[in-house]
Amino acid sequence: MSKTVLFAGKDGSLSAFWRFASIVAVFLFVWPPICGIAVWWIKFGSDSMTPLLGWLALIVINAYIVCAPSALLAGIVLAVAAASFHTNSVVVAFVATFGATILIGAIIVRPASFEELADAMKYDYFLFFFASLIATLVCWRLTRRLARTE
Repeated sequence: MSKTVLFAGKDGSLSAFWRFASIVAVFLFVWPPICGIAVWWIKFGSDSMTPLLGWLALIVINAYIVCAPSALLAGIVLAVAAASFHTNSVVVAFVATFGATILIGAIIVRPASFEELADAMKYDYFLFFFASLIATLVCWRLTRRLARTE
């Protein structure tokens, strides 16, 4: 495999491997802080509780710890859809959001059974779903140019 094939396709655009890796990298670096800040904003979103810079840094650090596997899952789902199926639809972003939300719940709760996960996520599912949806849509929008196959 030549260096040109590894980095660029036949038409001079990025190769499929680098498009896949770039999409997943954007999700890994951008998705967790957006999700963490969105959870804070949705749960405590009043003017009296705006986070200080130190709290904001703590929210982002904790979001990387908790949300990195979900970001990886969402990034891989969208990258596979873009690279393999040549699909960059918002429907794929919603599917990735459902999977990421369930994974966030499983990481936070660490359930012994599916019933325990369902009971724990009963009240917080929509909180994590909307935060994941915001993060996924922002990252999806950022990677649309990379996902194009034309």
